[in-house]
Amino acid sequence: FMVLSGANFSFYYYLLRKQWDKVFYDEELRFYIGVIVVATLLIAWDIRNIVPAKDLIRTSAFHVVSIITTTGYTTANFDAWPAFSKMILLLLMFFGGCAGSTAGAMKQIRMLILSKYCGKELIHTLHPKAVVQVKVNGKPIPDDVLRSILAFSFVYIALFVLGTLFITMLGEDMITAISAAATTLGNVGPGFGKLGPELTFSQIPQIGKFVLSILMLMGRLELFTVMVC
Repeated sequence: FMVLSGANFSFYYYLLRKQWDKVFYDEELRFYIGVIVVATLLIAWDIRNIVPAKDLIRTSAFHVVSIITTTGYTTANFDAWPAFSKMILLLLMFFGGCAGSTAGAMKQIRMLILSKYCGKELIHTLHPKAVVQVKVNGKPIPDDVLRSILAFSFVYIALFVLGTLFITMLGEDMITAISAAATTLGNVGPGFGKLGPELTFSQIPQIGKFVLSILMLMGRLELFTVMVC
């Protein structure tokens, strides 16, 4: 159900209309499922000596899906996992679910387009005269949309960095500060360090809670909406 809630809700309309191709061949959905599968397998491999074999896939999949869909549920203290697994979960806090879903963070479609844009620039570096378009589902992405995504990504990362710096200024350690900014901006839930899945934000100073509340609001309302207001 978490995976379903992280997918674009328009897919369900297409399924009801029996427009199967618009769902099964959608690049964002494939990217979304692919990220979940790869992250699950990597974490399962990394925690194979910590979690019993019979619970390995279930435990890793549950936490990957919970983090990437910004649902925030936990069944284990993943803060006690190896650094590699924790880094994957931290990165997933930025991905989020698909556009048109209930999930927060940056959204899969932006990550997909950014990766294709990077590929385009790499091809231009190797072949300056090549004409390459960024396409999703066979349709070229307009330049104004690309500029909007790049601007959004810059502002998102900038807020994450500023939030991290502010929390460290309050005396918190780097791991706690990084996860605090990432999890609140993405509306994920649990973090790492003093904000691990078995702990709460209660020990963060009042001014810190106020700033993190602003990050949660901005992250949920797509940044520019709040900034314009």
